[in-house]
Amino acid sequence: MAIELYWDNDAQTTLLLEFNGRWTWEELHRTLAAIKKITDAVDYEIAALVDVSRGLHILPGDLFSAEGLHNARLLMTLGHDGTGPLVIVGANPLIKTVYDVLHKLDPSALGNVRFAKTLEEARLLLKNSSAKDAG
Repeated sequence: MAIELYWDNDAQTTLLLEFNGRWTWEELHRTLAAIKKITDAVDYEIAALVDVSRGLHILPGDLFSAEGLHNARLLMTLGHDGTGPLVIVGANPLIKTVYDVLHKLDPSALGNVRFAKTLEEARLLLKNSSAKDAG
């Protein structure tokens, strides 16, 4: 499968999605359904790392279609109700442009999304975010 889903930590508070090679919107929807099942089963907020450092492998025309923007928003919220912290790792300028477009369309949306160059940097962002929330 071109989208892999794992727990990133033993405490099972952070999910890791890795995009590897070509994938389809159908695969994305199956992955989002799996995430919803996980998040519905717990009573705490789950963070996510979305690693696209190996490339997102989707045509810009597909991404900027109405369906593509809708699916990109679903990915950046990990479904319809996602509010937990989300860090996108290795985003190229196209992904950041899509984020900017979606954020401008709905300024209250995607406030939980951050960007990092590496998984280590992403984990540090989540850790610092958790420390601020606790303090």
